[in-house]
Amino acid sequence: MSSNTFQRIASALVLLALVLICIYLGKKATLGFILFFGAIAVDEIFCNFFKRERVSVNYLLAQALFIVPYVYFNFLDFTPDMHLAIVNVALVINFLLLIYLFYLPIESKIVEYFAQKLPFVSGLFILLPMIGLTYSLHFEKWRSLLGVLMVVNFGMDTGAWFFGKNFGKHKLWEKVSPKKTVEGLIGGMLTSGLLGILTWIALFKSSQFLLFILFCLLGVLSQLGDLIQSKIKRQFKIKDSSALIPGHGGVYDRIDSLLYSAPFFAAVIKFYY
Repeated sequence: MSSNTFQRIASALVLLALVLICIYLGKKATLGFILFFGAIAVDEIFCNFFKRERVSVNYLLAQALFIVPYVYFNFLDFTPDMHLAIVNVALVINFLLLIYLFYLPIESKIVEYFAQKLPFVSGLFILLPMIGLTYSLHFEKWRSLLGVLMVVNFGMDTGAWFFGKNFGKHKLWEKVSPKKTVEGLIGGMLTSGLLGILTWIALFKSSQFLLFILFCLLGVLSQLGDLIQSKIKRQFKIKDSSALIPGHGGVYDRIDSLLYSAPFFAAVIKFYY
């Protein structure tokens, strides 16, 4: 086993342990953990992507735009309709990001120009999908719902890696992410769907074929989130969002897929659960 592989496994196990401990401790601990990681992600985007200084008004504004609404809507005044309104805005942003992914040339400087003019938007960029993630925590069976979302994302990552490594022959989008393959995408999609529906059956004692399809689609969406981040990194000419997590890069590198799929999962909860 290479040292990098060992680092990746060790870091993943530590992160998983922290997540499980927070979930065991309860909703407030889990929300606090997500808040902490979100603030780090804002820092990574502001400082490493946008290349702006921490000691600045814009940095404080970026963090405030994330932390203040997050704390208010999750700890002080959870209003389902307002939470869903924010989720809807996040969904609109996600669709705009799809346009960015598929139609904006990778050589374009528009995103860099926008980041230089409005660097504080990094706070909102993390806040909106985070509200989609925390929406599930305000239900009675929040641990089960959060578990399903995590399993679906894990299934996509693991399935894409396994099928891509063993059967991958056709590049998915080499210019954006050289290692991803079509076979990996299909394998990851089916893995996320299968693990998602099995987890749902185990936790909620019910099943529908529609749910399998939805979990497959959520897996694909998580992959799109990863592709979007890969394109952003290429435009800003960086390899990782930071070097905080040995073998994995930064916090944003680890949660990009989860953040992109979370608002869609919130919509599934609203209309199905």
